[in-house]
Amino acid sequence: MKPARRLLQLVALWVALAIPLIWLDSAGLAALWWALGGVLLIVCLLDAWQLTRQPAPAAQRILPSALSVQQPHPVRIRVRSDSLAKGTLLADRHPGDDPQTGLPCQLNPSADELTELTYQYRPSRRGPTAFGDLEFWVPGRLGLWQARKIVPAECSVPVYPDFSRLHASSLDASHTYLFSGTRLQPRRGEGMEFHQLREYHAGDSLRQIDWKATARRRTLISREYQDEQNQQILLMLDGGRRLAMPVGNLTGFDHALNAALLLAWSALKQKDKAGAMLFSGDQPRWLPPVQGQHGINHLLNGLYDLHPSQHASDFSLAARQLLKQSRRRALVVLVTRLQQEDRDDLMSAVTLLRKHHLVLVADMLLPEQEQLARSAVQDFDDALQVCADAQEQQERQQLHTRLRHAGALVTATTPQNMPAQLNHLYLMLKRSGRL
Repeated sequence: MKPARRLLQLVALWVALAIPLIWLDSAGLAALWWALGGVLLIVCLLDAWQLTRQPAPAAQRILPSALSVQQPHPVRIRVRSDSLAKGTLLADRHPGDDPQTGLPCQLNPSADELTELTYQYRPSRRGPTAFGDLEFWVPGRLGLWQARKIVPAECSVPVYPDFSRLHASSLDASHTYLFSGTRLQPRRGEGMEFHQLREYHAGDSLRQIDWKATARRRTLISREYQDEQNQQILLMLDGGRRLAMPVGNLTGFDHALNAALLLAWSALKQKDKAGAMLFSGDQPRWLPPVQGQHGINHLLNGLYDLHPSQHASDFSLAARQLLKQSRRRALVVLVTRLQQEDRDDLMSAVTLLRKHHLVLVADMLLPEQEQLARSAVQDFDDALQVCADAQEQQERQQLHTRLRHAGALVTATTPQNMPAQLNHLYLMLKRSGRL
C-alpha cells in the first residue's frame, strides 16, 4: 500500500497551515490545527482499513496459444466491471523484452459486464516466455491510498520462429516457380510416378499413349504422370557461433531457421518428408523425417527453443552423425555461413554425405557486405575495406567452386532472399527428377 497523490496534497496543505500559526502564536489556532491533523489521520486510517478488506478485481489474461518472434500479438485483460474501482492502475507482469506495450495504464469500469483492455506484445527471442501475475493498484473510496492487489495468472507460452509467412501464403508451393523468373528444367524420363489414364490431349507425346487402353477404348488414351512423392528433405542447421551475429532484428540463426522451416513446409505440401538436425550447438537435436502438412507442427515444436552456441562448427562430425540417423537417399540442405578455414572440414563432410545423399550447401551472405560491394570509395580507409571484402568474396567463390567439383550444389544469398531461393532450388530439383 502506498499514499495516493490526494493524500500527499492534503498533508502538504496541513503542513502549510502551520506557517501562519508560527507568526500568530495563537493557542486556539494551534489547537484547531492539531484537531485538523487528527481528523486527517482518522480518515486516512479508515480509508486504509477499508482498502485492505477490498478484494482483488476478478480478472483474467487471454493469450494466443503460441507467439511468433518479432511479431506483435494481442494480449487481452478482462475484468468484471462490478469488481473494478474507478482509476485502478494495471501493471501486467509480462516479459520485459518489449518496452512498447503501453503499460501500466489506468482502467475505469465500463457499462458492460466486462471491462476489457488489449495491448500488443512483441517477443524478441524464441523459446518459452513466462507471464507473471496480474498486478492492480486499487484506489480507496476516498482516493487517499493505493493498494496492490495480485491476481494469480502465471503462465508460459512458446515463442516460435516467424511462421506468419506459412499461414499468409495462400499460393500453392508447386506454383511458386511461376514468379521466380526462371524457366523450369524439363522432366527426365525416369523418376516420374504413374498417376492415371486419361483421354489424349493435343500436345501429348507419343510416349504417353497407352496403346493397349487405346485399342480397348477405340480412342487415344494417354498416361498421366506426377512428380515422385515420399522423398526426403533433411535440414542441417549450423548451431555454432558463426550464425550468432545479428542481422537486423534477428540473428543469422533465426534467419536460417526461418528459411529451413519454409522449405520444410513446401516439401510437406509436396507430400515429401522433412526432417531436421542441429549440429555444433549446446543442444544437438535430431528430428526424424515426418510427412503430411501437420508435420510442420512437429518441426516447430522441436526447433523453436534452439539458439546458437559459442562452439566452432564441426561439419565432418555432423555428417557422420547424420549418416548414423539416415542413409536413405535424401536432399540434405546444409544452412551455414562459410569461412575459408572450413575448406578441408567441409570437403570431408560433403564427400561423406554424397555417398548416400544429394547435398545442397546454403551459404548466408551478410547484407552489409552486399552493400559494401556497391558502395563508392571516398577515402583510403574505404578503399582498404572494399579490397579486404573483395578478397574474402574471391576466397568464398573459390570454396564454392571446390564444393561443386565435389558434387555438392551451392547457393549463396542474403538472409532475406534465402527462403525463396531454397524453395525454388528444391522445386527445380524435384521437377528435374534429381531427388
